Amino acid sequence: MEINLKTRKNTYFHCGGPAKDIAFDIAKIQEMAELIPALLLEAQSKEFKRENVIPFKVENAESVCKTKIPRNYGLFVIKMIECTSLGVKNMAYIDDDYALDLRSKLTCEIFNQFMDKDFKEK
Repeated sequence: MEINLKTRKNTYFHCGGPAKDIAFDIAKIQEMAELIPALLLEAQSKEFKRENVIPFKVENAESVCKTKIPRNYGLFVIKMIECTSLGVKNMAYIDDDYALDLRSKLTCEIFNQFMDKDFKEK
C-alpha cells in the first residue's frame, strides 16, 4: 500500500492471490483511509469530530504484475516498491518466469550490502 499525503490517496498494490484475501485487504485499507486524516489532525493538535474527517481515496494500482505462485508475492512487492521509488511505471517484465532470476539478484544484493568487508572463512 502506498499512502500519498499530498493527493490524499491510498493505493493498493496486489500481485494476485485469493479473492477473499484481496477483499479483506481492501476493507483494512478503507479503515486506514479514515484513520490517517484523523491522525494528521490529532498531530496538529486540532479538535475534530469523526463526522468532519474526510477519508483518503482508495484505489487499486494499475499495471501491477501478477503471480500464480504464492512464494513470489513478497518478491514481487519488493520489486514493485523499488520500481515505484525509481519512477518506473511499466512493471510488465516482472512475472513468474523472471522470478527465479530476480530472487538470485536480490540475494546477491542483500549479501553484498550487509557482508562485512573483513569477513574471512575459518
